[in-house]
Amino acid sequence: MNILTAPGKRLFLSGDEAVARAALEEGVDVVTGYPGSPSTKTLTALLPMAGQYNIAVEWSTNEKVALEVAAGAAWGGKRSLVTMKMSGINVMADSLLSVAHSGVVGALVIYAVDDVGAYYGMVEQDSRYYAMLASLPLLMPATPEDAYMMARRAFQVSEHIGTPVFVLSTTAVAQTTRAIRVGRIEQHQKTAASFRRNPAKFTKATSQWSREQHSDTLKRLAEAGDWFRTWPDLNLVTFPQSTTQQPDAIAPKVGIIVAGVSYTYVQEVFQRSPEYITQIAIFKLGLINPLPQSEIHDFLRQMNVVLVLEELEPIIETQLLALIAEYGLQVRVVGKRNGLLPRVGDYTLEIVAEAMRCVVGSDNHGRHSQQILPLGSNEKTTSVALPRTLEFCPGCPHRMTYYALKRTIEEIGFSHDEVIVTGDIGCTILGIHGPLNVCWTEVSMGASIGIAQGFKYAGIEKPVIAAMGDGTFYHNGIAGLLNAVQSGVNLTLLILDNSTSAMTGLQPDAGSGKRATGEPSVQANIAMIAQGCGVTYVKELNPYQISSMIEALQEAIGYPGVAVVIAKAPCTTPGVRINKQPVQVNQDICRAGTECQDTPCYNQVGCPSVLIQRDAYSKQRITIDTTTCVSCGLCMAACPFDAILPMQG
Repeated sequence: MNILTAPGKRLFLSGDEAVARAALEEGVDVVTGYPGSPSTKTLTALLPMAGQYNIAVEWSTNEKVALEVAAGAAWGGKRSLVTMKMSGINVMADSLLSVAHSGVVGALVIYAVDDVGAYYGMVEQDSRYYAMLASLPLLMPATPEDAYMMARRAFQVSEHIGTPVFVLSTTAVAQTTRAIRVGRIEQHQKTAASFRRNPAKFTKATSQWSREQHSDTLKRLAEAGDWFRTWPDLNLVTFPQSTTQQPDAIAPKVGIIVAGVSYTYVQEVFQRSPEYITQIAIFKLGLINPLPQSEIHDFLRQMNVVLVLEELEPIIETQLLALIAEYGLQVRVVGKRNGLLPRVGDYTLEIVAEAMRCVVGSDNHGRHSQQILPLGSNEKTTSVALPRTLEFCPGCPHRMTYYALKRTIEEIGFSHDEVIVTGDIGCTILGIHGPLNVCWTEVSMGASIGIAQGFKYAGIEKPVIAAMGDGTFYHNGIAGLLNAVQSGVNLTLLILDNSTSAMTGLQPDAGSGKRATGEPSVQANIAMIAQGCGVTYVKELNPYQISSMIEALQEAIGYPGVAVVIAKAPCTTPGVRINKQPVQVNQDICRAGTECQDTPCYNQVGCPSVLIQRDAYSKQRITIDTTTCVSCGLCMAACPFDAILPMQG
């Protein structure tokens, strides 16, 4: 989506795109990141603007490098933005605290998205802890409008205070599209970069400097909190219509303190049940670290019972309890710690509505007219999300590679339950699903080879194979390969190279031969990198040549030491037909349901273009969906009766 429009106009933007628009309006100079849903659209939206606004934009090798590039620009006095999903924060953490303690000269905004509900894979992580660990201010948007406003102010405060600032979103906010009134994009005057030598600020060479930097970080955090609290719409307090907001007046007795997308659910409950408006006071938090304690204290002292709505960990709730104990307030806090709300999964309108129903049952003395039970005990509010299936696209070269690997394992005399295949992040992990069922493990980007080495150290005598994609190899797999070579263990690294970050939207990686903007660049060579790491057995093959792949995999598995097999072929997502002729099933030859009970073209290949149908006589028929088939030929190779052939004419 184009994020440009005239000032004062409303533009439909997702939460990700709203951050991109805010960055443009604030004169961002450098944008870095690593692709990963649900945060990918921010950098993607800025790519077309790079030339027009003289912005350096790149998909970095990994998130740690992305942070370091953005920090270097911010140390040089520029405004920079770094984007990633929650897993990327784990990768950049090694440099995060050091950068945080040194502070910045220009501005550095870290935009990350927690995948609450784990819809895009990996662990369900609450990244607010990182801001607390690094003593960095953190803003948390409830809507795309919030994301736009908070990102703008994050740049301003970061530059004024000299601290990196987190803007932490969640999948529901990042992917939601709303009409947002935007401001003007000015052609900001670019100042010359400069950097003053100051080892006491920018190095950790002495313990005294490190302690002083820590102290300065805490001071910047407190100062940033004071600045953010000057914007009244950042933390929004709404009192019931029938009461007054004066602390000494008759106070409302029931309140909600809410952060993130749950505020949207609260608003919807009010729309559906207007009577709640006259019963519940709302404190919507935008500033999560540091919490606005004085404002929260003033709110709490008017309450008898407070419901805390925050997804995942009870971070705000725990701090409220400490505040209540410190000031001796008589208010009961309900949420996760008493079992009312779950610590797993994302909230829904039903969960929030049920929690609000529970607290509204309080009387003016904070007692409940009904017992508060964990949500889900009332079966009317229990819902189970439909499962989401993941599979390779039609003709995907990774399917060909894993099919060849399965055949290889069989031909060397092992069952699939005997040979461990450690999987990795990206499209390659889809090999964990049926009917291929190849991958056994998944940890983090590039971890498959280290895990494989650990299995060999543990004493696994049978072959162990690590599988990863090309982007994962560049991201963090090279270090694992170096380590495995130095260890001298016997294992095979299978690199599935489609020369792009396919799962997140075909972003270029180091092997693509182009930059994020599409300009040509130096193209990395995985085979040469592997040889440079000391690997003596390196073979690069086309995975569509099944027999050659099987032969190379057999050699690699039997090779002493570390062997690398590279299955290189382009991604088929753009609809590229592998062969000129589409394929079809000759129904006179096909023996599906009779001699061919296993139907390997369907049950072993798992291609969505291969279908099972039944004719008028209930006879099972295999057919090919020619609208999605890219003629990779795998079903032809799997058919034991040669019934699948190129279409004639």
